[in-house]
Amino acid sequence: MSDAAPETAAGPERLSYTSPPALMTAVVLSIVLLSASMFGWWAIGEEIRDKITWPQAGTLLFFVFLMIGMMLSIGYSRLWADERGVIVRNGPFIRRFSIAQIAGVRLRPGDAWTSLLIKTDGEELKRQPVLAIQFLEGEAGRRKVVDLRRWLVAQGAGRDPVA
Repeated sequence: MSDAAPETAAGPERLSYTSPPALMTAVVLSIVLLSASMFGWWAIGEEIRDKITWPQAGTLLFFVFLMIGMMLSIGYSRLWADERGVIVRNGPFIRRFSIAQIAGVRLRPGDAWTSLLIKTDGEELKRQPVLAIQFLEGEAGRRKVVDLRRWLVAQGAGRDPVA
């Protein structure tokens, strides 16, 4: 799903991408986990449920909601790109990169998701995963990568080494 701003002659001012397959998987797995947990609670029977204390039940509930929260945070992974730089949210982690730090974008056959190639102090490049653009998206994912590459080149990415 692309939420790109209206295009000008030089291209869009900003880009915003999420991955529908990742979001759909996270929502479906969250529903399955919650349903299985509720069924399991019902299936153990009233006799055993009566022996479970509130702290024990609270601990189980805490871990179920923690797992659901992690799945949904990964499903809601996102990439934003504007004149200030590129922001990548993968699950609960947010990384910010200036456009000058980015050497390229990679989505090779067999890769599950896209990677930004980030310049480091040395000559080597560090790969930063971008879960917002998945290989499973097929042609839509490849289009996102091409659009992001064009946008980065138009913004001057990959020209000068990072000081």
